Amino acid sequence: MIGALENILRRPKTVVVIMLVMLLAGVTAYITLPKESQPDIDVPYLYVSISQSGVSPADAERLLARPMETELRNLDGLKNITSTSTNGHASVFLEFDINFDKDQALVDTREKVDAAKSKLPDDANEPTIHEISANGFATITVALFGDIPERTLVNIAQELEDDLKGISTVRDVNMAGNREEVLDVIVDLLKLESYNLTTNQLFDALARNNLVVAAGTLDTGQGKFALEVPGLIENAIDVFNLPLKTDGNTIVTFGDVATVKRTFKDATNFTRVNGQPAIILEVNKRLGANIIDTSQFVRDTVEKAKAEWPQGVQASYMLDQAKFSKDMLDSLQSAVLTAIALVMIVTVAMLGIRPAIMVGIAIPTSFMMAFFFLQLIGMTVNMMIMFGLVLTVGMLVDGAIVIVEYADRKISEGMERREAFIRAAKLMFWPVVSSTATTLAAFLPMLLWPGIIGKFMSYLPIMVIITLIASLITAMIFLPVIGGLVARRRVSEKEKKAAQSLSVHNHFDPKEVPGFTGAYVRFLNLIIRRPLMVLIVGVASIVGIFMYYGQNPTGMEAFPSIEPEYATVAVTGRGNYSPVEIRDMLIEVEKEILKVDGIEDIVMNFGSTGAVTDTPPDTIGNFQLEFTPFRDRRYAKEIFADIRANVADISGLGVELLEAEEGPPVGKDINMRVVATSYSDLTPTVAKIRDFVENELGNTIEVEDGRSLPGIDWSLTVNREKAALFGIGVRELAPYVQLVTSGVTIGTYR
Repeated sequence: MIGALENILRRPKTVVVIMLVMLLAGVTAYITLPKESQPDIDVPYLYVSISQSGVSPADAERLLARPMETELRNLDGLKNITSTSTNGHASVFLEFDINFDKDQALVDTREKVDAAKSKLPDDANEPTIHEISANGFATITVALFGDIPERTLVNIAQELEDDLKGISTVRDVNMAGNREEVLDVIVDLLKLESYNLTTNQLFDALARNNLVVAAGTLDTGQGKFALEVPGLIENAIDVFNLPLKTDGNTIVTFGDVATVKRTFKDATNFTRVNGQPAIILEVNKRLGANIIDTSQFVRDTVEKAKAEWPQGVQASYMLDQAKFSKDMLDSLQSAVLTAIALVMIVTVAMLGIRPAIMVGIAIPTSFMMAFFFLQLIGMTVNMMIMFGLVLTVGMLVDGAIVIVEYADRKISEGMERREAFIRAAKLMFWPVVSSTATTLAAFLPMLLWPGIIGKFMSYLPIMVIITLIASLITAMIFLPVIGGLVARRRVSEKEKKAAQSLSVHNHFDPKEVPGFTGAYVRFLNLIIRRPLMVLIVGVASIVGIFMYYGQNPTGMEAFPSIEPEYATVAVTGRGNYSPVEIRDMLIEVEKEILKVDGIEDIVMNFGSTGAVTDTPPDTIGNFQLEFTPFRDRRYAKEIFADIRANVADISGLGVELLEAEEGPPVGKDINMRVVATSYSDLTPTVAKIRDFVENELGNTIEVEDGRSLPGIDWSLTVNREKAALFGIGVRELAPYVQLVTSGVTIGTYR
């Protein structure tokens, strides 16, 4: 090993060329590596959403959730499966092993979902599979608003959504605040009866005339032609003129018994931005994509599309995580540069200018090599990577200092500089390698940290390990070659004589060493001669520290609290509220939130997934908050206190504040799962536990549980015997019930 090292060091031109190539590759890697605020890890969660209009929670659990659970429970790597059933909807939550392959898990889940479709009711909507991100917020949110017709704004938003999805670094775009366009057919029941028609005849007429028939090909002997019979409904006039019945020469059309108009579905969700109605587009970047570049691509795309928009349409950018990421990375870069400057100051003070410069070369060289290795293994630059750099600034120069100091001493004794550095590398090889290995051994166990937190934290030890290995290469190969080229050549006779006096070949007397070094040597000589006393004092100090901390504990938490830049206000309420009632209640809360200083943007959202997936089960809506920059505002806890105080007098509603977690998702401080064989046993037990946590445990806020929410359901019981006397059954009655509730979808049109 030592012989191979010497052979390498005696080829300085080759080593210098390799060093310059590595530096250039490292600079290029740092420029091109994706930048993000925190590690975008694969969270081992998926959930499947199934909906069916009008189905009760009990039926949703029986008809939607159970068949899906039966198929999904055999997925490879699945740890837990839970389902939640509500009015018209069921969701199945899947938790996989932390080391799962998300792409393969998605493929397997899709196969199981496709297999379960045949077991679902015919009128159930298509099941959808959703990924869960470690960061609950979108990368950037684009809000569209203006004093223009709703249809125009919706069309602009849909076109912009398509443009944003075309960006290569964008994973998906979620639109909120828009309504689906429909043809509204309002049936006059009196006219329907006068023409002796039924609703089933309306449905059948539309189904028979709203399709494309692929008629095959026609071979005339002189050519072969494809035939199709186009019959799709494309506008309201097509429905208005659609024939329903003929009586002699009289034709009864939809227009005779119904009013047909182009409109939107009844509003079930509302979105407001800073107190104004709006449509928002939540853009999520792909895993590993550069968050800063993605944000800029989105902004450029929106600005380009603006040129074709009518006057009055405005777009604003909110909840842009790239802004926070850039500020954080700039701060960490400044911290790294500050640490380098401090290390250089100390090195100059201890070793002198020329040796300090050689030691300083090890810092950028090790960093650039580390970034090059990061690019090779496909990692990104994030706060954990930058923390790793800050942590290793002081450690990576240890080997360089040992090599430079020993070589400088040999030069002082009269040895030629190139030979001095080669000798230093050879003699200090195993001490430096051993020192680096012991440091690496302290960080290796962090790679075995299990769970999501372990995945998140793994970036720190990986960066430390890579940087220290790069520093070892720099100290043992690059630095000796550089030192052999730039170290001092001449040594004064006085310095040479002083250095030789300290040589092992001469008698060494600690009393003859001058200055601070002499004081340190004499103190070291004193304690070395009294090992038992040093051992007793050391052990007593350690035991005393542990005893003091045991008597005066300061508490423990997995990750320190960080001042948030974003937050979510979840508004909870229980009752049979209509969407308009929910909107009015949320606007009341919104007015109180807008009075609080320190909030830059506020997005009201309900009726869709929103920004956060861990909101309470009785959430009726949420507000996404973006705070003003921290240098211009007070602490978030003071803002939260004002929000709670402002909304305290709003009766019937609860408010829960959720900070954006700047780290791995850990959820609430206390999480408990209660399992029982029946809801009758489960409900009172959960009630007792919640009462204890809220009233007896103390110092708890925002407690929630997953019990079924109270509400009022109307049950219509059909007397089948009497219905049979009139020649009808439940199937014939169902469309009439749906007509007076949410209406009936009788087809689709383009």
